[in-house]
Amino acid sequence: MRTIGTTGIEVSELSLGSWNTYSRLSFEANVALVDHAFRSGIRFFDVAYYRDKPHTEVLFGRMLQEAAFDREDIVLAEKVWFFDYPERSLAAQLDASLRRLAVEQVDVIIVEHPREGMDVAALAEEAAGLVTSGRARVWGGLNWRPELIHRAWTHCRERGLPTPELVQLKYSLVRQNVVDGPDYARVLAETGISVHASDSLEGGILTGTLAPVRKIGLDIGGIREEIRARVPAIQAAAAELGVTAAEFAIAFAVSKPEVCSLLFGATRPEQIDANLRGVELAANRGEEVRRLAAGLGIDAHEIDPPYAHAAPLTEEFVA
Repeated sequence: MRTIGTTGIEVSELSLGSWNTYSRLSFEANVALVDHAFRSGIRFFDVAYYRDKPHTEVLFGRMLQEAAFDREDIVLAEKVWFFDYPERSLAAQLDASLRRLAVEQVDVIIVEHPREGMDVAALAEEAAGLVTSGRARVWGGLNWRPELIHRAWTHCRERGLPTPELVQLKYSLVRQNVVDGPDYARVLAETGISVHASDSLEGGILTGTLAPVRKIGLDIGGIREEIRARVPAIQAAAAELGVTAAEFAIAFAVSKPEVCSLLFGATRPEQIDANLRGVELAANRGEEVRRLAAGLGIDAHEIDPPYAHAAPLTEEFVA
């Protein structure tokens, strides 16, 4: 278990995500999956409204009712977006998500990165209001640029408002430079904000699945072909430790102290088990992992630009 920022909220080093996972399984298989994750020590679950998977929150809410654990046993993260903001406020979005999840509060609310021209100070105050209103216990950002998350933190701190305590960022063997770079290093050191690592297996590419059939994260920086070319080197580095490429990749991200948890997707219990072996590797041989990982990163990785969402939300899921 690690702590989110300066909050005292403890989360497991692995967190199970919901994008392109639960929609691929039967309801019974989903319940079995989250039960297996919980029995394995995973206590952090990430869920959100996805425009291409609009039923995810409803499904997860039902899964919570059937799972072998209670809502109070886990830390639950949710996201809010700028699909039709500011017509729909962040509070209105979260209220709708709470109804779909059938819960009264989430633990972490993660706010999409600001779009060009947005008032970051006003946005930070609105995000902080999700905490002071009791809708969430803490707030954080999704792929925020370091200078913007720092500005939001400073603004809230000066006004006695809840500061951002977490930032979800792509962080992996091949996408090292943003999180490990000097700008974010300074922000994390000054604020105590934690990193919630995502895309750490590059949608399965780093495990050797060079052409994933499911939708995976955006290729920011246009480096995916170079990533594929680097997989043999990753496999060779993992082999030096006698582990799989997946275990090596998980261990790399988890071995960074500023990472409070690593977000991953899974549809089979054995995938969860393999990732847990990566956590064990980080605990036992983290320094060796990071030494072997030196030079595997591709410095052209960037932070996600604001998404261009064209289609409006459907009426069925606005309420």
